[in-house]
Amino acid sequence: MKKILLSAITAFFTLNIFSQQISFPSNSSWSKKEIENLENGKIVIRNIKKSKKISILRGTNKYSDEMLDNFEQLDPSYLAEIIYKMPKRGNESIIKQAVEIFSDINLYKEIIYSDEKKGKERPLFPKAEIKERIDSNGEIRITTNLRMDMLSEYDSELVIKSDDDGFFFEQHNTEPLKWHSFTAVKSGKMVASICCFEHGEDYYVYALGGIKAPRIPLVLYEIERQFIGRIEDFTVFYIKRFKISR
Repeated sequence: MKKILLSAITAFFTLNIFSQQISFPSNSSWSKKEIENLENGKIVIRNIKKSKKISILRGTNKYSDEMLDNFEQLDPSYLAEIIYKMPKRGNESIIKQAVEIFSDINLYKEIIYSDEKKGKERPLFPKAEIKERIDSNGEIRITTNLRMDMLSEYDSELVIKSDDDGFFFEQHNTEPLKWHSFTAVKSGKMVASICCFEHGEDYYVYALGGIKAPRIPLVLYEIERQFIGRIEDFTVFYIKRFKISR
């Protein structure tokens, strides 16, 4: 009993220390293992399903607040939360790196989706082309034509911002995504958003990927599995593009 009580007290204080570091609620559903992985420099990916389960609190950073606004409006039925932590020292160029990496649309064609269940690997975006790019006052807007694995071609808009407060990236589809003749995702209902900001003695990369689409019981598990797999491969690919000192 004493050991159980001690473990519970330790977990409680670990969560509270963690919440103070990154402004997460102390009653968040983060496990001790997830916190340890974050502190050890690993990418933490969480299938949270609903925007009400987003961990990060308002006021952490202006760009994370913008993400919260957008995802509350989207009200996704499939939602993943990603966070990665790195020391500030030695990584002072991280914001500049982020702008260069995320504005390079050709990188999309290098992302590989690994379907471990089926033992297959294939390009996540077999097609990725720029239709228009506008640079102005610390903001980049890029219109693209993409084709995601197994789905139809679609146009999307990317927004990239950077300033003293950090980095912000968001992409949303401006055309429906179709599987054969079936509309899988309506216009504006698939959103990927990433921000990078300084907090204390560290930099954090925080991302949300969400889709507003029907949750069909018979195929729900398979949709979620493939959705989380794609989010994971997309995020890991980009974080590995950074030159990070630990």
